[in-house]
Amino acid sequence: MGRPAWLVAAALVVAGCGGDVEVVERAETSTTSEPPPSTSTTATEPDGPVVVEIRTERRAVEGTEGFDQVVQDTLLDPRGWQQAGFEIRFADDAPNVVLVAEGDEVDALCVPYDTGGRFSCQIGPVVALNADRWREATDTWPGTLEEYRQMLVNHEVGHLLGRHHARPACEEPGAPAAVMYQQSAGVDGGLPNPWPLPWEIACAARHDEPIAPGYEADATATCGPADV
Repeated sequence: MGRPAWLVAAALVVAGCGGDVEVVERAETSTTSEPPPSTSTTATEPDGPVVVEIRTERRAVEGTEGFDQVVQDTLLDPRGWQQAGFEIRFADDAPNVVLVAEGDEVDALCVPYDTGGRFSCQIGPVVALNADRWREATDTWPGTLEEYRQMLVNHEVGHLLGRHHARPACEEPGAPAAVMYQQSAGVDGGLPNPWPLPWEIACAARHDEPIAPGYEADATATCGPADV
C-alpha cells in the first residue's frame, strides 16, 4: 500500500492546499546535549484512556509569563487530544516535558532535527518550544497570539502522541487547517486553527502509533481524512 496522499512524516517537506512549507530537516552538526531517554505511557485498563504524564518547564523567562498555565489549559481543554482517548496528567516528576527555551537551547535539545534557532520540536519525551515563537508567533500567522500558542502546544504534543504532519492544510479552501499542519509557515488557503480536527481525533483514537517517538527521518503516517 502506497503512502497516503494526506499525511507525511515530521521530517519531510509537506504541501498544503497549494504549496510547500518550511520544515525541520536533519541537522548536519552534532552537539553534546542529548534529550533524556524516551519513555512511554501506561493505560489505566485495556479499554481505558491512555495516560500521558507531563511536566512543564519555563527555561526562557522574558515574555513567557503564564507559560505553564497556558500549556495545562490547552491540553486539558475538551476540544483537544483528550477526545482521542488520552488522559493528560500533570506531575512534577512526569517522564514527558513540555518546555519553552531560547532558540540555541531548543536547537541543542532537538538534535538530530535542525531547528535553526526558529523552530520547535518533539523528540522522545521532550517537547521544546521556541521562546521567540511563543512571544511573537510568526509573520505569516493570521490568528491571535493566544491561538498561536494553543496551536503550537497541540501541534508539538500531537507529535508526542504519535501524530505526523497533516497534508494538505485544509480539506477545502476556507476550511479550518489541521492542527498537525505546519501552520507557523501559513495556513495555505485554510483558516488558522489551534485544535485537532475531527478526522485528526479519529486517527489518534486508533492508538496505533508509539507515544514519545524518537527521531523519525523516514516515518510515514498511516491515517488521514479518507480513512475515517
